Order: sequence, then structure tokens, then C-alpha cells
Amino acid sequence: MRFRLLGPLAVEGHDHPLRLDGRRPRAVLALLLLEAGSLVRVDRIVDAVWGESPPRTVRTQVHGQISVVRRWLRALPDVRVVTHDTGYLLQVDPSDVDVAVFRRLARQGRTLAATGQPVAAAEAYRSALTLHVGPPLGDIDAPFARAAATGLTDERLTVLGDLMRLDLAAGRHHELIPVLSALVERHPLHEPLWCHLLVALHRAGRRSEAVGCYQRARALLREELGVEPGPELSLAYRSLLAAEPAADPGADLTRTLSRLAEVERTLAEIRQQLSRLGLDAPTARSVGPTAPPVVSPRSDDGAAHVEVAA
Repeated sequence: MRFRLLGPLAVEGHDHPLRLDGRRPRAVLALLLLEAGSLVRVDRIVDAVWGESPPRTVRTQVHGQISVVRRWLRALPDVRVVTHDTGYLLQVDPSDVDVAVFRRLARQGRTLAATGQPVAAAEAYRSALTLHVGPPLGDIDAPFARAAATGLTDERLTVLGDLMRLDLAAGRHHELIPVLSALVERHPLHEPLWCHLLVALHRAGRRSEAVGCYQRARALLREELGVEPGPELSLAYRSLLAAEPAADPGADLTRTLSRLAEVERTLAEIRQQLSRLGLDAPTARSVGPTAPPVVSPRSDDGAAHVEVAA
């Protein structure tokens, strides 16, 4: 790609990055790239780059900044700024602009997911996310930049959430827990991330942590935005409360080992009693707690019975 906005503004020439000097021409180029293929009116450029108190000569300055941008783009003959009566239009192949490519991959991922192709959808989402190399428009100093960067970040988080949903469906909840925990710290008001973290914790059997996750998310949303959790997070929480507590994966093994140890202690006591009575005790080797009981095919009366295997 020749034009990058999902990080510091960068323009690639034929064999090296172009040097882009000047705060305002960089801002003008970034604005034209965000609206590539559409007419950007001069009034829009003034508001976006100069803000609420532009100088009286601002229209002349706009023409000057456009001239600078055109000089930068001379190295790219198939990219040009077209002048109209009311503004300017940047003609560029969308596949050369990272924002346009990101949005295309995001749409592709959603289509693949909706048509039952989760693996291909996840690949499209991951390809889209790799285009973000830093805070969007991170080095653009202009009034429009903050709102534009916030919008681009929200788009990234939406795609990331869609990818997390696919990974959860694929059973990757254990490995997603640390990733999601870090994400909600960085984006504490992004509700879908909290929802995915709650689900991941629940599926991993960490019920009390999942409840705490919901309570923390609810407190943040109420304190910062004055709202209650939305339908998706609320439904995930109700499902958590309605579900049976997930069993500890090691609980069954622990109970089995405990029972085997108890059987071994009982057999030792029987051998001691037989020895005190002067009777011969059957010879049996000590059994470790992990040895499973074995069912003998037949006993003396033809019925199956349980023996402790040596």
C-alpha cells in the first residue's frame, strides 16, 4: 500500500517513503485520503484543518497547502488531486489506501462468517488487524484528527470483537482470557470486549471471576456513561447465572485418587488384623493411588467382581 493512515501518516514512493514536511499540508493530505474518491469542499477543509478561528486568508492558504500535496504526489503519476469549483477530490486506487483495504477485509470477514466459513473469516479479520501499526493518524495535528482517529479505533475494536467471537466458538477461551483482560484495561468502555471476557471466563470454569467481570463492567458503564450494560452483555450474564457451575476439570481425578487411597488404607488394616489372628494374609503389592480398579471377567460363582490390580 502506498498510503498509510492506521498509524503515522506515510506515503510510499516507487522505491522509498516520501518525505512529508509541514503540519498543515500533512493534515490536508490525511483528510483527502480519508475521503478519497469524494469531493471535499473548501469549507470542510477549513473547518477540519484550521478549526473555528481561521485567518481571513484561509482560502488562499488552502490553495497553497493543496499545491504542496500535489508536489508530493508527482512521484505517483496515477494519483492526483482534481480541482472542482467548490473543493478538491483525490483520485487514488482504494487498494493503495490502508483504511480502504481494512474496511474491505472487514466486510469480507463478516460475509464469510455469515455464510458459515469461520476459518476464512478469521483469516480476513486477522489480515485487517495487521494493518493497524499504531494509533490512527497518530502524528496528525488538526481539529478533525481526534474524532477521525476515534472512529478508526472503534472500527478496529469491532473487527477484533468479531474475531474474538469466532475464536470463542472454536474453543480457544483459555488462551483468550489474558488477551481480553489486557484489552478491557486499555478500552474499559468497549462493552463487547467485556462480554467476550465474561464468556471466556465462564467457559473456562472461572465462574466467580466471570461474575466479578460483569460487576466491574457495569460499574464502569454506569459511572462513566450513565448507562446500564447493553443486551449482549446482560444476556451473557443471565446465561452465566442460569447455568450450573462449571465443574473443576481436576475434580473427578482428585475424588478418584482419594477413594483409591482410602481402599489401600482399608486393605492394609485387614492385612494387619489377619496377621494378629495368625492367619496368612494374601500377598499383594502396594498399589499407587493412580492405579485403576480392574474388573475380572469371572469370579468363582461366575459373577464379575472388582480386584485391585497389582
